[in-house]
This record gives sequence, C-alpha cells and structure tokens, in this order.
Amino acid sequence: MEGAFITSTQVRQSTPSLTIGLLPRLPLLVLKYPAMRKKLILLACSFVMLLTLGPSASAQVEGQPYRITDREVSRLLDRIKSKTNTFRESLKKALNKSRLDRTQREENINDYVKAFEEDTKRLDDHFDHHKSTVADVDSVLQRAARIDKFMTLRPLEGRVQGDWATLRADLELLANAYNISWQWGGTAPSREGRTPPMVELPYRVKDKQVEELIHRIETQSDVFRKSLDTALDRSRLDGTRREDDINSFVKAFYQETKRLHEHFDSHKSTAGDVQTVLNRAAGIDQFMRRNRLQRDQEAQREWVQLRAHLDELARLYNVNWGW
Repeated sequence: MEGAFITSTQVRQSTPSLTIGLLPRLPLLVLKYPAMRKKLILLACSFVMLLTLGPSASAQVEGQPYRITDREVSRLLDRIKSKTNTFRESLKKALNKSRLDRTQREENINDYVKAFEEDTKRLDDHFDHHKSTVADVDSVLQRAARIDKFMTLRPLEGRVQGDWATLRADLELLANAYNISWQWGGTAPSREGRTPPMVELPYRVKDKQVEELIHRIETQSDVFRKSLDTALDRSRLDGTRREDDINSFVKAFYQETKRLHEHFDSHKSTAGDVQTVLNRAAGIDQFMRRNRLQRDQEAQREWVQLRAHLDELARLYNVNWGW
C-alpha cells in the first residue's frame, strides 16, 4: 500500500513530473486498470492546483473593500438624505395605522428621527466644507441605533420596514467610508471598547491628499534608492549576496508601490494593497537595522523619512502597523 501515498517532494514538483514519479510506485491493481490510474492522476493534479492557487485565492477572499472616493461619499450622503425622507413619510403612515398612534412611543420615535436628520445634515455640511470627522459619522450612527432598536422591538406594518432596511444598508457603507467598525445590535452601541481606528486623523482625508502622499513615497523611494546604491558601493557589502538581497527588496517594494498607485488611480486601492507595500518595506527596514552603513549616514536618514511617509499611509488606510 506504500504506493498509494503522495510524498511532499512529489507535490512540489510540476504536474508532469508528479504523474511520472507516481506511476512506478502504484500498486499493480491500479496499473492493471487504466481508468483507475486516470482517476488517481487527475486527483493528484487537482491537489497540486489547490496548493498552487490556494494562497492567491485566499488573498482574494480576504481582500478588503476599496477606498471609497470623495465623489462616492457625496453621492452616498445624498442617498441617505433621500432615503431618510422616504422612511420618515412611510413611518408616519405606519404609526397612524398602529396602536402607537398619539402615544408617548410615537413621540419618542419622531424625536429619534428628528435628531438623526439634524446630525445627518451637520455631517453633510461638514463634508462640503472638508471638515467631516469620524465623530460626525459616529453621532449619526448613534442616532440611527435608537431608531433601529425601535424598529426591532416594535415592527410596523407596511413598507416602513423595507425603507428602514435600505437606509440602514447605506449607513453601514457610511461607517465603512470613515473606517468605523459598526454593528447593529438593537441597542445604541457605546463608545467604550469601540475606538474609531482613525483617531489620529480626525478629518476624512481627501483623495488629493492620499494621491500627494503616494507621490511623496515614490519620490522619496527614488532618493533613498540612490543614496543606498552609493552607500553599498562604499561598504564591505559591495558585490556580496547581501547587496543582491537588499536590491531585490527595493525592487519588490517599488513594484508594489507602483501597483498601489495604479489601483488608486482606478479607484480600486485597498488596505490589502497598502499592507503588501508595508510588508515589502519591512524587509528593507530589517536590512537597514542589521547592516548599518556607518560610512554613509545619508541612506539611513533617507530611509527614516520614507518610513515616516509609510506610517502615514498605514493610518490613511486603517492598517494596524508597527515596524
């Protein structure tokens, strides 16, 4: 029965080598029946494909939402305003037909909706003046949580439930646009234990600012690369494997930074893109720490400055990062 198992060495080989390597070790019963041999070969090939495609497929599943653009935020706020008006009208009709008509509970929900509209308008005004903050959005969500609790505990007839569900979906998009981790629970979530990820960047960063930062990173990368080349030529690492390694790290970092820029221009940049850039940079940082180029401190200074830009990039995309 030994021939029925696939060794780890065989799995790492290419598909043709895998099938050829397996055949001499197959039991005589398998060799006697071609159909059985064919099934085993297909099974082995499928296993190899899973190993090969597994990491990339996993990366796609774990990919984070695209960074929403300023124009998309503006459209989202307009939709929320429109859907709020629709919800308010359907709520009014549903309340008039319910046992809650002219009760304290009706007054309560009307107060919740009024407060929600006021905070939504404040957020819209702040966004138009480039001053919208995480706190503005958090306040809107807190108001919405009270409405959600009411709608959950006291279901009303008619289309009002559907109107609230569609409005709720846009509020979740709003939370995502401002990097707020939000969950509906039927009660108004407290601030405790839910620190907004962008506390160091209170205002929503505009697209232009992100683009300028990416440009600064690219420019500083060029400056660093030139100073590093000069420092390596003057060091004991010149012509060694370590020099080849750091050059490979820098090349990979450049490629991932370029890909991030392309995705940003196409409005498809994600936190996953930024994480990959930072992972490449970590290899460079480790080299710079272990191989301090004493004769030329310029490369060290340029790297420190580039690192500062990368720290800012991590904050903009809500990536938890530490060197």
